Amino acid sequence: MGYVKNTLAPGEDYLYRAHFNWTYDFRSWFWFALGTLPAAFWLGAFATRGGQTPGFGMSFTILAGAAFASGLVIFTQRYVHRWTTVIAVTSVRVTLKTGLISRNTYEIPLDKIEEVMLHQSFLGRLLGYGALSVHGTGVAVIKFPILGSPVKVRQEIETAIEQARTKAHTQKPAPERVAVSG
Repeated sequence: MGYVKNTLAPGEDYLYRAHFNWTYDFRSWFWFALGTLPAAFWLGAFATRGGQTPGFGMSFTILAGAAFASGLVIFTQRYVHRWTTVIAVTSVRVTLKTGLISRNTYEIPLDKIEEVMLHQSFLGRLLGYGALSVHGTGVAVIKFPILGSPVKVRQEIETAIEQARTKAHTQKPAPERVAVSG
């Protein structure tokens, strides 16, 4: 959120920030739990044997350590992605910012947006998640990751587009009249 707030132009307002769905967190925790299970099994056997190495052999010990490390890496990678991804709607543009060390930003001005497409499966409708694609003039396309409440995000984008159009029409100066002498 800091990136968008720090790059607001004069007169530009921060309107909405989209969020990931709870299923994103569930999948992160699932991979962490799946990786932790063999390590927990090994630690449980270690504790019940009074601190003696369980008789599983070195192969299981290596497998348990590798599974735990893999689960932790997947969990960390997914949470860093979640924490560093910002999807925002301002009074002037739609922005997708990703990255922790490096930064990638995709922005389309509201007046250049041609369509906002919603991609939502049956399961996505049941669980409240989906993906959006914002198509701008030319070849500009922003494909957002899986979001929570994608219909609400789409409504916020379309409301911002309509407000920007209304503001643009009301702020246009009247055409100057030129006196013609004859």
